[in-house]
Amino acid sequence: VGSEEWHRVRRDNHKEVERRRRETINEGINELAKIVPNCEKNKGSILQRAVQYITQLKEAEATNIEKWTLEKLLTEQAIAELHASNEKLK
Repeated sequence: VGSEEWHRVRRDNHKEVERRRRETINEGINELAKIVPNCEKNKGSILQRAVQYITQLKEAEATNIEKWTLEKLLTEQAIAELHASNEKLK
């Protein structure tokens, strides 16, 4: 079921694949740490803080969209009133 050499090569290949996988994960976590404010060096803390930060950003985005939608409606209403007033003056 395979020679000792075959098992060694297979084990070495697996180690290399796992090493590259860990490096990729670590690089991603380090990139998150650069983007997210107030991050610690601990990987778990970085991930928790990233989740909190993304949640805050999504909430802020929803609030801004709601605010801008209201402002747009009020502006359109003011334009319509000014247009009607302008038509009366003609």
